[in-house]
Amino acid sequence: MIFTVAGACTESAVRGGAEMETTRARVLNHERARTEMIARVMPSVVAIQSATGQGGGSGVLIDDEGYGLSNFHVLAKALGAEDRYVGALEDGGLYPLEVLGVDPTGDVAMFRLTGNARFPSAGLGDSDAVRVGDTAIAMGNPFSMSEDGSPSVTSGIVTGIHRYQWGVKGNLIYSDCIQIDASINPGSSGGPLFNEEGEIVGINGRISVNTRGRFNVGFGYAITSNQIKRFMPAMRAGLLARHGTLQATVEDRLLRGVLFDKVAEKGAAQRAGIRVGDRLIAFDGTTIQSPNHFVSVSGAYPEDWRVPLVIERDGAMIEKFVRLDPIEPKLRHPFRPDRTANFLEVERVLRSYRAAMVPGPSNQAPHLLNWTIIRERDAAGDGESPEAVRYEATISARGPAFMRRCDADGPGAETVEFDETGARRNLPGLADTLELPRDEVMQIAARFVMHKLVLAPFEEINVTDVRHVGGNALGRPSAIVEVIEWPVASNAVARLWFREGTFDLVRMEVRDLPSGVLATIDVYDYVEVDGVRRPSLLEARCQDYHYRDRLVDWEVLR
Repeated sequence: MIFTVAGACTESAVRGGAEMETTRARVLNHERARTEMIARVMPSVVAIQSATGQGGGSGVLIDDEGYGLSNFHVLAKALGAEDRYVGALEDGGLYPLEVLGVDPTGDVAMFRLTGNARFPSAGLGDSDAVRVGDTAIAMGNPFSMSEDGSPSVTSGIVTGIHRYQWGVKGNLIYSDCIQIDASINPGSSGGPLFNEEGEIVGINGRISVNTRGRFNVGFGYAITSNQIKRFMPAMRAGLLARHGTLQATVEDRLLRGVLFDKVAEKGAAQRAGIRVGDRLIAFDGTTIQSPNHFVSVSGAYPEDWRVPLVIERDGAMIEKFVRLDPIEPKLRHPFRPDRTANFLEVERVLRSYRAAMVPGPSNQAPHLLNWTIIRERDAAGDGESPEAVRYEATISARGPAFMRRCDADGPGAETVEFDETGARRNLPGLADTLELPRDEVMQIAARFVMHKLVLAPFEEINVTDVRHVGGNALGRPSAIVEVIEWPVASNAVARLWFREGTFDLVRMEVRDLPSGVLATIDVYDYVEVDGVRRPSLLEARCQDYHYRDRLVDWEVLR
């Protein structure tokens, strides 16, 4: 009996010791993973200084070309040419810093370091995945303590999400931000907030301070990475990024929920058909809990952003799409967009598009492009049998672009030929010019934009006319797109929408300036053919004109 008890005690002790060793190993592994992650991302953190030593802050590089993020309030003085700024890295080097685009309302700025062919960088994560209690690791240059370029590191947890911090005179508003208890102090502004995987989930910028001095009392706030992603196309292109507004307010009615109580005349909400008394259910997929929640969530979107709303009216759920009106930030100095930086972004997007669509070097235009589509539906879009209509396009890189519309098959078929100068019948003995309906003219113009302009040699592009105008949202769930604006002749302007990351061309808009008529072409269902990605469906809209085309051939010749 005694031996049995002793044996049991021994087994228990052995088992307990094994569990302790397992727990110890887990702790050590977690600690090792954390220190390795910090060592991996630390070289991307920037100590920002003015060349004269006045002021300072922090930043983080997000790609190897030297593009980085910081706070607007850290780099605001650089806009007035009052001082030059440099960035110090962990390698001990000082690199010239150029401010590109800014978001004063949201307190974000994008900069670029020069002086190296490649820089260390860290990637942006998904801030919507952040939860209260997650590990929060902040890096930066508090109190300008860094003398060798290496950042200070503090850690804590996420203590709140979807916070809202009021701004100063309309700027520096922290919408839908992350609250943390990791120590952030003056000089930490603009530094990155990392998750455990080493992804940037926020840019640190504000703290709650003691009334007797500017030191942290345990509450810091970071601008979310997902908010920043929406503004990055504009900031990277050297633009002044503006926030958007519904031009409507809501209030909490007991037992009735969050209702619209004011809707500005001709504002974004009214144009979308929202009325006073409508109950707001969701904003871009986020269920709205209160008026404060609405202000926080809606303040994190750029101007002209296409946002889906769900409202309740008379017991029925209705989905609305709203394009947000701009909020004009207040600046001490006029902001002058950098045309060189802007055209670099135009070139980057077009080169990336070509690399995906055209075999061979991405900077080389195709000698010839043949494109064939077949109409799937008639203009009314009633789903009846396909029309006997066939469009064929022959686009030469250095010559004119031609499109042909074949109204029927057989020897008696009439063919209409289009080029930049107009349209004419292509029949023996006939070459008369046609007066086409405005809708069809606009659709033809959009097709010319799609093929002729975006594939033209770069040396033929007029940099004073073409510009990158920032980002927008398209599809469901919403995907970020980069938008390029391009004048067409003297009386129209085109906008081309490229999906971020893949650079698929997903939308073309051509607006006739005298009449205001807008033609839209969406291309989608991309497929890979012979190693080249191309769309297989095309949908066109212009006023009451609406049809779909099936792309049956896309041939690139050199």
